[in-house]
Amino acid sequence: MMEYRIREIRITDYLDIYLLNREFNPNLAHFPEEKVKEKIQTITQETTDKIFVFELNNEVVGYIHGSRYELLFADSMINVLGFVVKEHYRNQGIGSKLMDCLEHWAWEEGYSGIKLLSHPSREQAHRLYHKRGYQYTKDQKNYMKSF
Repeated sequence: MMEYRIREIRITDYLDIYLLNREFNPNLAHFPEEKVKEKIQTITQETTDKIFVFELNNEVVGYIHGSRYELLFADSMINVLGFVVKEHYRNQGIGSKLMDCLEHWAWEEGYSGIKLLSHPSREQAHRLYHKRGYQYTKDQKNYMKSF
């Protein structure tokens, strides 16, 4: 049995988050540690977003980031903007525990549900979502314009 705790993110977690992001997608290495630190500060102080981290032996090995999602045609939901578990610790229930935590918080806060996007190649993650009752709704292409 592993000793762990799930808690809200702290600014001091920035290096662990930077390393998790970089492991998850090496292209994110261009977004430096200091910017991750600034983003944690902005998100925790200026938004209603919730970020939970999974801490194992004082090391952050995963996180989930939920943000309020408002539409003109649906009740308020939470949109998962980030969800990463360190590769070495996958398939040990950490992702499920993080999702439990976010789902419980969202339900307590009165949100109508949770939505998330997942890359087509992430089949293992898709199995987790289906198992947890998430329904596959549609294929989409994501577009972005940088300034």
